[in-house]
Amino acid sequence: IDGDKGILRYRGYPIEQLAEKSSFVEVAYLLVYGELPTAPQLQEWNTNIMRHSILHNDMYKFHQSFRYDAHPMGMLVAALAAKGTFHPDANPALAGQDCYQDITLRNKQIVRILGGGPTLAAVAYRHRIGRPPVVSNAELGYVENFLYMLDVTHEGPSEYRPHPTLVKALDVL
Repeated sequence: IDGDKGILRYRGYPIEQLAEKSSFVEVAYLLVYGELPTAPQLQEWNTNIMRHSILHNDMYKFHQSFRYDAHPMGMLVAALAAKGTFHPDANPALAGQDCYQDITLRNKQIVRILGGGPTLAAVAYRHRIGRPPVVSNAELGYVENFLYMLDVTHEGPSEYRPHPTLVKALDVL
C-alpha cells in the first residue's frame, strides 16, 4: 500500500486487476494459498466449496427456533457456531490441540466455512422476511448461488437465475 502514489496491491496483484479479472472464489484461493489458482486448481476449489454449500437438515431446524424478528446477523453468528458441532474431528477440545496441524483438516474447514457461510446467511435472511429456506444449488457459481438462495420463490432451480449484472457486481465486491 502506498496511498500517496495510489498503489493498492495484494500479494503483488493490483486490487483493480483482481476486481476486474478474478472471481471471489479465485481471490479466496489467493488469500488462503498465496497465489492465484491454475484452471484445474480453481475447478477443484470451486467444486469443494460448492459441495459444502449444502447444509445438514438439522441446521434448518436450528434456524426455525429463532423468533420471526431475530436479526439476521445474530442468526448467522449462532448458526456458524452451531455448524462447528457437526464436525467433532475439527474441534480441538475433542480431537486434541494439534488437530489444525493436519493440513487436510484445515483445508476442509476452510471450504466448509466458505461453502456454508452464504447458505447460512441466505437462510437467516429468508427467515427474517418470512420465507422458507432454499436448498443450495451447487450447479450455479458461488455468487450466483448466493443470490439464487436469497431471491428464488416458486420458480425452482431450472427456471430462476439471478441477473448476470447483479452477480458480477457482488462478485467484484
